[in-house]
Amino acid sequence: MIAELTGIILAGGLSTRMGRDKASLPWDGTDLLHTALNVLAPVCSQLIVVSNVERNILVPGVWVVHDLFRGCGPLGGIHAGISASRTEWNFVAACDMPCLNGQVVEYMAKNRKEYDVLVPFIANHYHPLHAMYHKRCLPRIRALLEQGNYRMTALFATLNVGLMEERELALFDESYAMLSNLNSPTDIKNLLNNLE
Repeated sequence: MIAELTGIILAGGLSTRMGRDKASLPWDGTDLLHTALNVLAPVCSQLIVVSNVERNILVPGVWVVHDLFRGCGPLGGIHAGISASRTEWNFVAACDMPCLNGQVVEYMAKNRKEYDVLVPFIANHYHPLHAMYHKRCLPRIRALLEQGNYRMTALFATLNVGLMEERELALFDESYAMLSNLNSPTDIKNLLNNLE
């Protein structure tokens, strides 16, 4: 366990493409939310779920917090989670990422250095919902939310961002399954096919 690391899971999405609440979708004998919590529990000293609906959390000690800025997408959820966190460093993930890997989270925590954010950057694409955020990001996140600018790239443009590159993630899984998220029934089918 990393003593000074909070795991934050965003579970407040509207799930319009999925057609139902993604956090409660069945996965591997439980649901997507608890799959993520079970991966992060051995790694993180604190766990927070950001959700705007009531959640029946079966993992002890998990805090559930609500968006302070509603309807602002992931940036609003990241803000709520980091605001509630008691640690300087925070690992943020979405609840619809069933292949999270605790070893990757530990690796990222050990390589965060003096960055404000450490984020995977694969095929010219940031993965902000599988990233480490320092609490010092909060003022900039809040400023963007107050401006109505919810783009993660706008946040990254103003911070000291470290990039976790393909070769690093490939040490753990060459298919980068830990970054897979499920937005639709087709995504579920494709991921299950890839995992076989």
